[in-house]
Amino acid sequence: MIWDINIRIFHFLLIFFIIFTIVTAKLDLLFFHQFLGSSLLGLIIFRIYWGIFGPHYSKFKNFFYSFNDVKLFLKGNDVSKGGHNVLGSWSIFSFYFVIVVLSVSGLFSSDDVIFDGLLAFITPSLTSIWTKAHNIFHYIIYFLIFLHILAVLIYQFIKKKSIINQMIDGQSRDKNIEIHIIPKSSIYIGFIVLIMCTFLPPLIVYINIY
Repeated sequence: MIWDINIRIFHFLLIFFIIFTIVTAKLDLLFFHQFLGSSLLGLIIFRIYWGIFGPHYSKFKNFFYSFNDVKLFLKGNDVSKGGHNVLGSWSIFSFYFVIVVLSVSGLFSSDDVIFDGLLAFITPSLTSIWTKAHNIFHYIIYFLIFLHILAVLIYQFIKKKSIINQMIDGQSRDKNIEIHIIPKSSIYIGFIVLIMCTFLPPLIVYINIY
């Protein structure tokens, strides 16, 4: 197994919250939008934690490639470390960065009508900048979603890598990949952290509203 249960739950929660964050924004359901956005920020916090303390293939140190690796990859060589290849790593970090920018800027944004972000009162002179950044980056995440879906379809159906299957069952289809044992205690702790990071941020938002 290369993808543990926590990273798979994280992945599907991320998809769920991104979809419904977009839907609530488009429907002007900003009251619900702020809770979903805060959960997204919490998920990224969990991913940072899991990228440091999680199993081998979840660790960020295995996502970094040298300049020479990148050159070899661009020439068609396989320099994958068993998890994500060069493009996959870039995609992951781009997604996380954009989500953080959207989540944080949303907290300080305002629609200048009836809704203010939870922390908009802290930097009133910068509210327009935060709001503009939030609006710009939501187009960027659309672009990243399109690229991600396109890449998944290519690897799943053209290159026959079965990456969708891997994210569902966690099992690599590469027989040459090195398998690392994942301690159950680590998984249990990670699951608790994942739940806390997912639901604690919206709870904090709710408490501060009421």
